[in-house]
Amino acid sequence: MQGMPAQNTDWILSADDDWLHDFLRESLEIEGINRRATAKELYATAHFINAAEVTVHSLVNLVAVYQPDARLRDQPGLDVRVGDHVAPAGGHNIRAALQEILTNFGANNPWRNHVLYETLHPFTDGNGRSGRALWAFDMLHRGMLNRRLNFLHHFYYQTLSSSRFASEKTKDIPS
Repeated sequence: MQGMPAQNTDWILSADDDWLHDFLRESLEIEGINRRATAKELYATAHFINAAEVTVHSLVNLVAVYQPDARLRDQPGLDVRVGDHVAPAGGHNIRAALQEILTNFGANNPWRNHVLYETLHPFTDGNGRSGRALWAFDMLHRGMLNRRLNFLHHFYYQTLSSSRFASEKTKDIPS
């Protein structure tokens, strides 16, 4: 992740960290997957979140653990639709757009980076879980991760803050 240098953090995640177990349990539940995270998922997520940088390659490796049959949508025809959201068409533009998100990571807040990633939906599957891991990486490396709050609480407050900022800038959202 060229756009944001790693910063000091209060803690390093390990695969046996209670917060990581809770984070992955919640991430699985959001997807409707009712099971505990596997040891491989815990280790891969801890390794990913603690890394000095995120690359397209490290995301591909993480998604391969979360969803082994998923692939980067870098070929034409690898198109996805999630509910009412139609992600950009598959092709070489996906890899380039993902790289752009990672390159500009430091210029955006964690909420915005997560929204950009999920809107791109760069993989055929596993985007939600990998997007939340990317968000956790971002939060940890910025020193913003509060161990007492789970993803949904953090994201809720970030959404309110981002909406308030957008309202102040555009006056489109009533206060």
